[in-house]
Amino acid sequence: MNHHPTEQSTRRVAIYARFSTDMQNPNSTRDQIRNCRELADAKGWQVVQTFEDSGISGSKRNRPAYKKMLQAVKSELVDVVLAEGLDRLNRSQELSANLFSICDYAEVELHTIAEGRVDEMHIGMKGTMDAMQLKRISQETHRGLKGRVKDGLSGGGLSYGYRIPIDPATSLRRTGQLEIYTEEATIVRRIFSEFADGTSPRAIAHQLNADGIPSPRGGAWKVNTIYGNAGRGTGILNNELYAGTRVWNRLRYRENPDTDQRVSRRRPAAEIIRVDVPDLRIVDAELWQLVKARQAGQRKTLKEAAPVALRRRKYLLSGLVRCGCCGGNMTVAGSGNRRAYYCANAKEKGPTICTGMPGLRLDRLQPLVLTGLRDGLLTPEAVGRFRRAFTARQVEEDRDRESRDAGLRKALAKAQKAIAGCMTAILDDRATPTIYSALEEAEARKKALEEQLADLSSATPEITADLADLYRAQVDALAETLSDPEVVHRASEILAELIERITIRHDTELGHMAQLEGKLLGLLGFADSKNAAALSGAACSLKLVAGARFALWRKRRCSSRLRDERYGGRRDVSAPPARPLSVRKRKRPPAHQLPA
Repeated sequence: MNHHPTEQSTRRVAIYARFSTDMQNPNSTRDQIRNCRELADAKGWQVVQTFEDSGISGSKRNRPAYKKMLQAVKSELVDVVLAEGLDRLNRSQELSANLFSICDYAEVELHTIAEGRVDEMHIGMKGTMDAMQLKRISQETHRGLKGRVKDGLSGGGLSYGYRIPIDPATSLRRTGQLEIYTEEATIVRRIFSEFADGTSPRAIAHQLNADGIPSPRGGAWKVNTIYGNAGRGTGILNNELYAGTRVWNRLRYRENPDTDQRVSRRRPAAEIIRVDVPDLRIVDAELWQLVKARQAGQRKTLKEAAPVALRRRKYLLSGLVRCGCCGGNMTVAGSGNRRAYYCANAKEKGPTICTGMPGLRLDRLQPLVLTGLRDGLLTPEAVGRFRRAFTARQVEEDRDRESRDAGLRKALAKAQKAIAGCMTAILDDRATPTIYSALEEAEARKKALEEQLADLSSATPEITADLADLYRAQVDALAETLSDPEVVHRASEILAELIERITIRHDTELGHMAQLEGKLLGLLGFADSKNAAALSGAACSLKLVAGARFALWRKRRCSSRLRDERYGGRRDVSAPPARPLSVRKRKRPPAHQLPA
């Protein structure tokens, strides 16, 4: 727990500065830091650290410098956090309250140039005002863009095939206007024409990549870039601007409070705005209708043929298999017992991006992965390393358990005293709305402190001696259920929690090789579900020490070349010939390369 220095000692100050967008002055943070330093010098404080976030909204929790500043507070490295204003620290009620709670617990003061020392009243009122301002800005921006679109101007974004014109008089860009970019428009017409003639989006992407034509974002073309999603209007083939119609307000966005990621949702059809812009037409009406007719036929066929397959994972290792050549996903193709994993990049983007490899059949890879999962990841040696690291970590945490306990009890007594003071004022008929508010906050703080004390006094989890055996038994039980097709979807979700990735490589002599990388947290929880939460909490900080990834290499028993030699060149290897050809004995592989 942090302790305030005496009046004669110097307070340690951390300065935080931020500006929101690239449109603002980058010197803004420099000016903020200079102003904060002047205040710190006037008060006789010592600036020990400065934290600066550029071009990031104050509503985001995952700001790099902001997170470092919080860590400095938690680590008792500062006595004061200083910023130009509360809106520089946060523009979210939740984040402002969280920051104040962290500083209050660490006995670190919050100061700003605008508000002075920050207390609960500032957090409540200013946080609400900042949140309302953000919402008002969003509404005003949306209203302004709506007016621009109805006036025939662009509402933002730059589609492939267009560019912003330059005013010849001023040499400045004419914001809100677009003109056709001939070179890219030619590619757009080529894509529409080839698709209307029956060429698949995959074949179109392959040829564009082979011709060295960059995609809209400068990389390689892929199927989704061309075909996209008709409902959302994404993809070259679904952009109505190519047909002379500007579509705006198709999607709305909400920010996920847990991840800070924007999530798009489709708006009702009544809210979508369409404006005719015939001067921006690239594709003629007849070609546009041919493309739409073919898309409608494909969607009908897909909907009738495989509605369930689109909603559920069909294969045990879905989403886990990676190509060792390009790092892309490997997906399943083929039918019956010939289904195999192939590189998606080689398949969708062509040999320009990845040359690919021969397919690896499911019936060979799945048993290999389960064997590696059982015997190669959470081995007794790995458990021993984790046990030693876990024990060392617990000893380290026990050293300051007593001091944390004393600090929590001190804070609890302070909260209890505040509650008693408020109750006295209420009984003496001196209660005000502020008193009731303070009472509510003190009771909430007391409850939180009591919960922290209960967690602090909870028993340290023990790592069972047969953790590795329990884990292997769990994997065996999982393997036994895989014969039931109804559980494949759930089993694939379980494996995704245990496996980081499966990297496949291919050698012309040795065949396919698979590298299996496990997730330590998932493996521990899978083996010992009773202590999963406690063990995972420790492993989170120890994963590098305990070995979060234990690589296991497997090789096919023999390559196709050796198989052909052994069985006289025949592909049917169900039974050997009467007189097999002699084969030179292969060199024994290293210990970490086991035959499949």
